[in-house]
Amino acid sequence: MDPIDVTHDFETLDAAVRRHVVDALALVHGNQRQAAALLGVSRWKLARLVKRFELRDVVTTMRSEGEPGTRTSVGEGAPETARYEG
Repeated sequence: MDPIDVTHDFETLDAAVRRHVVDALALVHGNQRQAAALLGVSRWKLARLVKRFELRDVVTTMRSEGEPGTRTSVGEGAPETARYEG
């Protein structure tokens, strides 16, 4: 089998899962029960993902703002505000 050329920027699975979790939380203003339902996982599985990706501060910020929270990019840097049009 030939080696794969990965010279382009390719998102890791962990980064994609993290971004997807943050996007779900942003849609529901940080409500973990609703985010878990969106993601099709249990509330406890989501809690483990929040802990694994160190998202507790993101969830707290989303809930305290009372509007769609933040979307976190794959790279480092400040999160940008997400707008839910639903």
